[in-house]
Amino acid sequence: MTNNGTRQGPPRTFAARAIRIFDRIVDAGAVIAAALLIATMLATTVKVFFRYGLHTSLIGVDQISGTLLLYIGLLGAAWVLRRDEHVIVDILLGRVGERGRRFLFVVSSLIGAVVCLVVAVFGTLEVINSIERGIRIPAEIEMPRAVNLIVIPIGFLLLSFQFLRRALDGHSGGPPRDSEV
Repeated sequence: MTNNGTRQGPPRTFAARAIRIFDRIVDAGAVIAAALLIATMLATTVKVFFRYGLHTSLIGVDQISGTLLLYIGLLGAAWVLRRDEHVIVDILLGRVGERGRRFLFVVSSLIGAVVCLVVAVFGTLEVINSIERGIRIPAEIEMPRAVNLIVIPIGFLLLSFQFLRRALDGHSGGPPRDSEV
């Protein structure tokens, strides 16, 4: 703080705040995904104990676990992409120079952003359709189809933003080095 009570340091722009909020949302998605993974493991363990230890079964554990696996993958995907810990195929990248790698990095990120945005839009339309029509999943536990679908537009929208951010980073001189592409 200065003598007149104003803050010192670099000015906080809207973009910097938006990125910080986005990072918190992505981090929260990763934490939720981790918690859901633990819950899935525990539920499966309990189901196995009931089946082999008590010779009875629990209804719906497999169905709920399947739904949770979808949530785990989609809520954690943007976090994994931000950390560049996703699987890549670098057959072409090893054959081009630094400029070529940067170009491919930006182009692939932009393509990823567009594809993810398209999936998010159509996913949203399908969630709305499922809610309006009252579609339910006919299984052990009959639940609204939208419960399974809602994470798709959320996860793909986060991925789309992360791909855009990645493209901007690559365009402005950020990643790609051999180990980061």
